[in-house]
Amino acid sequence: MGKTDRLSERQLTVLLFVSLLSPMIRILPTAAVVFAGRAAWLSPPVALAMAGVPLALTRAARRRANPGEGLAELIIRGLGKVGGRIFCAAAALWLTFYGGFIARSAAERLLATVYPNGGPGIFIAVMLGVALITGSGLTKNLARTAEVLMPVLVAVIAVVLFSAAPDVETVNLLPVTLRDGPGILFGALPIFNVLTAFEYFLFLSGHVEQNGAKKPRRFPWMPTLAAVALAVTFFTLGTLGEALSVSMENAFFMLIRNIRIFGVVERVESVVVAIWIVTDFIFLGAVIMVVSEIWRSVTGVKRRQAFVPPTAALSGAAAFLITGGAFELQRWSDTLIPAINMSFTVILIPGALLITMLRKK
Repeated sequence: MGKTDRLSERQLTVLLFVSLLSPMIRILPTAAVVFAGRAAWLSPPVALAMAGVPLALTRAARRRANPGEGLAELIIRGLGKVGGRIFCAAAALWLTFYGGFIARSAAERLLATVYPNGGPGIFIAVMLGVALITGSGLTKNLARTAEVLMPVLVAVIAVVLFSAAPDVETVNLLPVTLRDGPGILFGALPIFNVLTAFEYFLFLSGHVEQNGAKKPRRFPWMPTLAAVALAVTFFTLGTLGEALSVSMENAFFMLIRNIRIFGVVERVESVVVAIWIVTDFIFLGAVIMVVSEIWRSVTGVKRRQAFVPPTAALSGAAAFLITGGAFELQRWSDTLIPAINMSFTVILIPGALLITMLRKK
């Protein structure tokens, strides 16, 4: 692990937040409204409480890491050299495919909302080209980029949602009764799925600078991301209602098309599209960086950059092999992708870390 490629704990958590804005904005509010109806705005706080469990576990496990060790090294120590490397290789292969899905879904989202007569190929190629360049660079550079962009992204989302506030109707949000409880819980699962993806970024935690006895400074990324999820769901659902929020392909994007800022209808959607593109690029670049870091740990080589081109190429192949338009991708996003993802983030990775802790490795 190169001494020049170091970042702070705060930078890692900011990178987490900016990256996970991409899938969070993509799935909401539809993913929660399908289950919870008009009570879906209560699902993000429930998801936040649920995600606190794996967060606490990973923090406890990371205290056992030696300087320069990331999640892969911890897992290899806990499961043994053979078992740990097989486990990490499986995670790397899954994330390679997931990178392809990110590129394809980002392209389809742009086609559905901005370029309806275009094709996904050029968007996928550009995204993967940028991700190849990003992934080949230093980890701290991507983290610093996220750190610069984060306040801008939050400010833009806040202004857009605040401008939608006058159109919110309470009848679309209330009443909420005890009978809505199961729906709220199921509506929290897609949000919980996004929040638990933080575990993948901990494969980069070997780059985090050690502060000695000082408590590491972190950005409260999880509560902030849950707050964004709550706000997007609340204002979109409150404005459009349950039926439109479920039936529209990108309900949040439809919400902002007629937003008035200072009493004037502006092309606010161009700003939101810019947010999508930025977060998608950072998320995909981070995923490719994570995969190359895992392969570095598995193979024992000194530099991970050698694994970036093949990872980007395989993710590109996956992106082109995934067939269907935006609605087909939505079905992937609703079923297969969350199932595999939570298999890793809720069962396999926490299980591996528990074994590491129990074995006092």
